[in-house]
Amino acid sequence: MKLFNGVQLLLAAVFFLVVFYLGIENKFKTSIVMKPNQQTTGYRFDIPGDIQSIESTQRERMTLVRKRCTDNINKKSGFPPRSRFVVSEKHKLLYCQVFKTGSTTTLTILHNLEHDEERSTKEMRDQLDTLPFKRLNDYTDEEVRHRLETYTKLLITRNPLERLASAWRHKFVDVPLRFWFRQEYHSMLETLSIETISKNISTTKSNVKKSNRKEVDNENYPIVPFLAFIKAVGTNRTEWQNPHWEQISDLCAPCQIDYDFIAHTETLAEDFPLFFKTAGITGKDKLLPEVRERKSEKLFSAFYKEVSIEDLRRIKEKFKDDYDMFGYSFDDDIKGLF
Repeated sequence: MKLFNGVQLLLAAVFFLVVFYLGIENKFKTSIVMKPNQQTTGYRFDIPGDIQSIESTQRERMTLVRKRCTDNINKKSGFPPRSRFVVSEKHKLLYCQVFKTGSTTTLTILHNLEHDEERSTKEMRDQLDTLPFKRLNDYTDEEVRHRLETYTKLLITRNPLERLASAWRHKFVDVPLRFWFRQEYHSMLETLSIETISKNISTTKSNVKKSNRKEVDNENYPIVPFLAFIKAVGTNRTEWQNPHWEQISDLCAPCQIDYDFIAHTETLAEDFPLFFKTAGITGKDKLLPEVRERKSEKLFSAFYKEVSIEDLRRIKEKFKDDYDMFGYSFDDDIKGLF
């Protein structure tokens, strides 16, 4: 009888320990796994396995770039200007800056990382051009080689058609007082007939208030219509080229530089937590970009509705490497438009 009671007591103790352990474990898991749709530091985990999905996507992006480079091994462009690469010494980072891919957000993050600050993108927008970012042209050849070989290298890409629409709206329409694009690229109007020019200029309005106009010369030039811009970009005329709309595959030489991480503008808030992990950056979640509603799709359709399929196919051909190398689909873009 005593033996039986002893066994009962032992089983009861084991049962109690199991229940206690499971309760502690469950409590612990609850503290580290976010609930569905819970948002923190701009990053959303809909299910605990999302991070694995993002890691898988990143591997696919890297594989695609390397395959494209292998298939076009004889096609080599010159090394980009060293000034295009921003350096973070504190975290051993190297970023190829590409305009209209979320570069303002990225530069803000890099600045905050380097100086232990928490400034917002809005606060930093007008200061980025004057901030003393270190760039590769600040280093000797040997120092450049060392950073290219050992630092975590970041490249951010964007759908070519979205990037073109964003560049045109920003430089020619929204803030022409800060830029000289109307005057500099006035000759793009040559691509249109007189009737088309009149129609497009009359229906394209600037968002700049007259009371703020200071750069009178640039304002005296009409807005280059989006149709003229797309026709001009689709050509190979050097006077119409600009880093704001040149191919990313040319700007950052991904076949010459072995990038460690490729983010997409379209998924920037999802990509950056994994980039921080890849670069060994911890305790800086407050600096991650926020999840925001993307307005590109409406902009995308509205701008391209009058562009002919012939002009779109010229863009496809010119940006073929960007489409093929970075996982975008021209066919999907066309389906979305029509």
